[in-house]
Amino acid sequence: MPRVNPYELAKAAFWALPGPLRERLHGVRHQLVRLWRTRLASLSPATSADMAWADFCAEVLDCRDPSVIVLVFEPTIDWGVTLFQRPQHMAMALGRKGCIVLYRTTGDGVGGVRAIAPNVWLVGTPEITALEGAVWCVYSTASLSSPAQMAGHRQHGRVVYEYIDHIDAAISGSQAEVQRLLALKTAACSGQADYLVASARVLYEELSALAPDKAVAYIANGVDVGHFRDGRDRAAALPERFVGFRGRYRTLVGYFGAVAPWLWFDMMSQLAGQMPEFGFVYIGPDYGGCAGKLPRSPNVLYMGAVDYNVLPAYADQFDVCFIPFSPGTIARSTSPLKLYEYFALEKPVVVTAEMQECTAFAEVFSGADLPTLISAIRAAAHAGETPSYREAVLKLANLNTWDLRAEAYLEVLRQ
Repeated sequence: MPRVNPYELAKAAFWALPGPLRERLHGVRHQLVRLWRTRLASLSPATSADMAWADFCAEVLDCRDPSVIVLVFEPTIDWGVTLFQRPQHMAMALGRKGCIVLYRTTGDGVGGVRAIAPNVWLVGTPEITALEGAVWCVYSTASLSSPAQMAGHRQHGRVVYEYIDHIDAAISGSQAEVQRLLALKTAACSGQADYLVASARVLYEELSALAPDKAVAYIANGVDVGHFRDGRDRAAALPERFVGFRGRYRTLVGYFGAVAPWLWFDMMSQLAGQMPEFGFVYIGPDYGGCAGKLPRSPNVLYMGAVDYNVLPAYADQFDVCFIPFSPGTIARSTSPLKLYEYFALEKPVVVTAEMQECTAFAEVFSGADLPTLISAIRAAAHAGETPSYREAVLKLANLNTWDLRAEAYLEVLRQ
């Protein structure tokens, strides 16, 4: 009989709660997750499927060419989350570049070391903290990192601090978590990090102001073009309720990503009401009970979370792709992965006007209010029928791959 994972059971129980109750408990959840993961990191034993740390060192690390860079990704998100995000993509791209990448995890059931992709291993043992000569990658969303830990890593190697999201309670879950992450950013800018990386221009400018004597690299998010253009994905069987909904509308406007507090729910409802001839589909996990805020209209379908491996089959059915972030700092400072993923699908993209990382591309349509967003969606639907437009956005996808981002990352380390 398989062993029950209490962490996974608790996580499932939380997400089974009613949306309003989840929203009230969101901050408390973040604190409990942090405490639980800290304990898991110290207690998780190696399973029969994992290599012991000593064996991994002897068989992999000690046998590598001395020129090969070893990177340790400090805990951010579990590898097996529904939404594949920047840490996983960057880890795999750096692995393809020949680096050895050790992705620390506490929620994937890994006690020792487990191969997950070429040159990429999941590590669930605290023994890794004694590793010498590695590059330690600390994200601004790091769930277990602290200034003291960054200082300790610098004694054994080098530290990269990646500023990938505006630090806000809407993202982090509680004011206590916000203060912890702000302290981490301050320490990185004050000398505890050797390299500073920002994923958006607004974040780049912020780091540059906080650390004027340090070089800051701007490395936006990217796309695994092959994943979104693999013909096998298109053959995936889609649920009847999605297929039936698709068949009722000539134009389908779609979004995939977190259904989270930073979406512009009021505007999404107005659009659905004013454009009844358009179908709107939202795909993604419910963060903080926000699925209950989605429009309640006959022309709106919420599919919940969809596995990343079959996501392209759904998104290929979209005629227009939508990123409806609410106006504000989060919108201005976010580099959405889905922008480039939409490009790889040769789809037109509509965003809200303050999404600067998106509107920097002339091919992206935008609106600041109901009339301009309606016009943008209609114009995007027309553009999507034009071969020259589809070729242009596919070219943008090919210019913004994760492999190119990994090369920029390695260039930072070579400086």
